[in-house]
Amino acid sequence: MIYLISLIFLSLPAYLIRFSVFGIPTTVLEVLIYVVFILGLWQARGKWRLIPWKIYLPIGLFIIALVISVIIAPDKRTALGEFKGFFFDPLLVFWLVFQFLKREDIPKVIWALAFSGLFVSVHTIVQKILGNVTTDGRVIGLFGYSPNYVALYLTPIAVLLIAYGSDALVGVPTNRRDILLMVKTKYWLSAICYLLSAICLVAIYFSGSRGGLLATGAGLAVFFITYFWSWIRGRLSAKIIIAILCLMAIYMTWVFFRPDFSASLDSGRVVTSNNLRWQIWQTTLELGTKHPISGVGLGNFQNAFNELTQDRGNFPEYITPMALTPHNLFLSLWLSTGILGFFSFIWLLILFYRQAIKKLPEGYSPILIAVMSSILIYGLIEASIWKNDLSIIFFTLWGLAWII
Repeated sequence: MIYLISLIFLSLPAYLIRFSVFGIPTTVLEVLIYVVFILGLWQARGKWRLIPWKIYLPIGLFIIALVISVIIAPDKRTALGEFKGFFFDPLLVFWLVFQFLKREDIPKVIWALAFSGLFVSVHTIVQKILGNVTTDGRVIGLFGYSPNYVALYLTPIAVLLIAYGSDALVGVPTNRRDILLMVKTKYWLSAICYLLSAICLVAIYFSGSRGGLLATGAGLAVFFITYFWSWIRGRLSAKIIIAILCLMAIYMTWVFFRPDFSASLDSGRVVTSNNLRWQIWQTTLELGTKHPISGVGLGNFQNAFNELTQDRGNFPEYITPMALTPHNLFLSLWLSTGILGFFSFIWLLILFYRQAIKKLPEGYSPILIAVMSSILIYGLIEASIWKNDLSIIFFTLWGLAWII
């Protein structure tokens, strides 16, 4: 069962292969998840690992919010598609992870994600070499539509690999025999992790996503802080240095992403993308004030956005086509799942960090915290789990926090 679950993570991009069964749209990834889930039910035969109420309750509230969002959505087909692909299927994967994975199985998941990331990265790099790029030199990659999808997928994988490789290097022995043994085990493991992560970073760079690079750096900073927190917390100088670095990171983020509304729409990608995001965020907040409790329904954000802005200058031509999501994870949750979905998701995050922090610094806790943090930091400028593969990664991390 462990290898079948790992196969799901290896095959995450297979959601791009779509077809219909009895008129119901599905994907290769989805069929794989259902097959493994059914086999898991058969293998467990009712002898399941008990899931505590503190897990059931926020997930139950989140599902209720999703069902309500489907009911109020004008386009039920699109809403059900998002419910199934972005939430129902990932929750099935969460159940499989919680039921069958043990702490010693986590490396299998890591390597499955690593080689999945390698496939996406190599495809992106080959496109760059062949000159298959957008007018501003960005690579759209395997996922199509937006180059940001490449970075959204590879950012958590790059953080995962670097953190996992760094964790393997800690505790260098002094005994010659142990050193030779480490060279044969931990060093090659770290070298492979760093090599694969470097390929991922090159692909992120070719995608032109500044947010991806920023989230990767932030996730790694979180990893090293949490990994060495027992040493840091007793040293005032270390805390001051971290505080200064955080302030510098905030300032540099503002420098890279601040809008320039004095510039024209055709003045260049860097300026225009910042302006678009700010316009989308402002309009999303305006839309939220009109639907503060229920939101606009699953799969209905762009339609609601268009209805609100169709008579405004530049929106139909330039801004609305880019507003598939609010370009912010938390705004996406609020507008798509309502206030109940938003707060139940925040509850899930609090539980994750409480559970992972309790295990610090041992085991995989710093790695999980770092990867989750990179997703959430990226979520400040993109809807970083609003896709079949990204949502599975999120709920897998959430599940792993309970088995480490």
